[in-house]
Amino acid sequence: MADTLAEIHKATLQSSDFNSSGETTLFTTNSSTKHVIKSIHVKEGDTNFTVAPKLNVSDHDVVTLTGNATGQEIVGPSTAVKLKTTTFPLRYEDHEFLHQQGSSEYNSIAFPKVNDLEGKTATLNTNNNSIGHSNFTSNYNQRAIYTELGPNNYTMFIYTNLNNQTALQIRQSDGTLVSNITDGYHPWWYDDKQYAYRYRGSTGYVQRLDTYTGTLEGTWKQKSVGISNTSYARMMGVNDAQGNTKYLLFWASHNQNGMHVYDFDNDNFVTWTSSNASQVLASTSPAMDLIMKSDGSMLFLLQNSTTTIREYPFDPFTSSTPSYTNVNRSTGVQIFPDQAQKKQVLGSRLYYFSDAASGTPNGRLEYIDFDLSGDARFVDTGQTFQTNLGNYGYSVNLNKTTPTSTEISNRTYNISPSFQIRMTGITST
Repeated sequence: MADTLAEIHKATLQSSDFNSSGETTLFTTNSSTKHVIKSIHVKEGDTNFTVAPKLNVSDHDVVTLTGNATGQEIVGPSTAVKLKTTTFPLRYEDHEFLHQQGSSEYNSIAFPKVNDLEGKTATLNTNNNSIGHSNFTSNYNQRAIYTELGPNNYTMFIYTNLNNQTALQIRQSDGTLVSNITDGYHPWWYDDKQYAYRYRGSTGYVQRLDTYTGTLEGTWKQKSVGISNTSYARMMGVNDAQGNTKYLLFWASHNQNGMHVYDFDNDNFVTWTSSNASQVLASTSPAMDLIMKSDGSMLFLLQNSTTTIREYPFDPFTSSTPSYTNVNRSTGVQIFPDQAQKKQVLGSRLYYFSDAASGTPNGRLEYIDFDLSGDARFVDTGQTFQTNLGNYGYSVNLNKTTPTSTEISNRTYNISPSFQIRMTGITST
């Protein structure tokens, strides 16, 4: 056998070179050839949108190529050498904030994302977007509409007066009713992906609705609190940064039988506090949310007034009664026009509709970033909903959608990912 110092492989790779699992085979040695890779030189086509693949030899990950690499890696006969990346195939998703403008239409402010990164193409601000029908007309302070749900392309409407009137409807895109659940005192929380949750005290179960099919799992997880749902019952949840639901927080009554948590990771229930919600909170009638900060800590948010949010630390495994901190602007100016309006949690941010009393154009989309502090946490997106503002209240909710291939091709994404690789070493034949 002859050993030769050689260039073993050289290539420039694009997205199309990788398969649906993010893998590409650089080469496979034949039955009589082996290599010792000693040096790898790489170059990213876009340093702000990197490929950074793992070198894989004989189905073993060797090194992540975030830069040049040296060493010794033996490639035996009949052995495949691959690259594996999470960058390809590119993953497109739109985070679309909806504000209903009429019985059959909505305003939309959409922030397109690619590989979970925002700001790589223009924000889309549109109005007169069709719901597909005109059935979502019930007018309550807190409302949310969702479109393009699952393979059946369902639409969903969740509304409440934050007390005795709570309802959820799922319809086909033409308005045909799939599911209609209207019993009072049973608020819903939607995970922004597929499932909506509520607690039914009369049966002692957390119930889960699959929005892709309209199927209700009435006995999803059992937790008896000894009472039926009554005044100011609540259900809310929190997702981590990857969009995975971590906890549900709920109570069947604001003045009976405590505040309870379902833990998804451990598949069990804990009692956040045995004190009643009315004993812990200054008021149990406003809108409430859970939020997870980037460091993993969580907050319970009570919309105490149009100028103030009360922020409570939320630790499901600490049962002591929490105390709050007020969140407001240093000037005391209004944050949002209606404390009952639906706000939208996304990561560490709470998005909401603001108006002229907040010092912005009417219909502005703003958010509070709870990773920040002081006035710096109040952020103006610079985007304003366009039409019939406030006709159906001031609620804003998130619709996560996947753009079509045509929509993607009609946009300009400011990314140019590619990967150049050159391997040198010793070849034996």
